[in-house]
Amino acid sequence: MAAFDVDGTLLRGENICGCIARNIGRSNEMNAFELLRSREEIIAGRDTMLQWYLPFGQANLTKHLIELRLAPGVKEGFARLKKAGIKTALVSITWAFAVDWLAAELDADYAVGTGWQTDDTVRHFWPEDKASYLEALLSELNLGPKALAATGDSWGDIPMLNLASKSYFVGYDLPPGLSHAEHWPDANIDRVVSSILA
Repeated sequence: MAAFDVDGTLLRGENICGCIARNIGRSNEMNAFELLRSREEIIAGRDTMLQWYLPFGQANLTKHLIELRLAPGVKEGFARLKKAGIKTALVSITWAFAVDWLAAELDADYAVGTGWQTDDTVRHFWPEDKASYLEALLSELNLGPKALAATGDSWGDIPMLNLASKSYFVGYDLPPGLSHAEHWPDANIDRVVSSILA
């Protein structure tokens, strides 16, 4: 299985929340949200963001995502993983409805993110949940951690990258505690896939 973070890893430049915020006139508020660090602040921020989204609905918000820029080699890499019979998962703390859209675009097998529930509440998904989610998925597929390759770009990907037997960090500054990860800043994803397949 190959697992990928989304913002900054499969997408370069503007992230999902930034793209949506720009299209609904909330860029200034979104810039402030990006500075939040404590869990309590982020929970409150996500609740506020959901209030921005409610008048539009998921389908309308998703239409803006075609403006996002894929990292080089994403489509080619995912096609090669599919051809090789390797399952793919998009694992992100951003909104699940947007991650699901990208997963469909890339024909990925699994996707997870922060949930916009049917009762218009938030089901939070955090960096440490990435590893828990993948452990459960590997177990369900009768695969061990040695069968997992993971790619990320930030400190929030550390739990996922430490779980995987092959790890790739495509951010610029390698965080402490990731000495086993290949550090390929701004890498072409097809190059990462070549290494996974090797």
